[in-house]
Amino acid sequence: MEVLGWLLIPLVATVLGLAWAAWHSRERKPVAAEQAMQDRARFREAMEKPLPPGGRPSTPVDDGTDPRDRFR
Repeated sequence: MEVLGWLLIPLVATVLGLAWAAWHSRERKPVAAEQAMQDRARFREAMEKPLPPGGRPSTPVDDGTDPRDRFR
């Protein structure tokens, strides 16, 4: 009986995997044109915003040391 229990684990995993794959590959509803245009406008506005200051400098700073020395 214990062997049947252990054999059920891969069987259940396979069934769950097949169910997930079938659900994931289902046909999607078409997007309404109005919603698509609103999403595109939001995306365009987000892309037009300037980046915040900070981050890495645009040019490397040369302090006279070999950058490979940090890893030795």
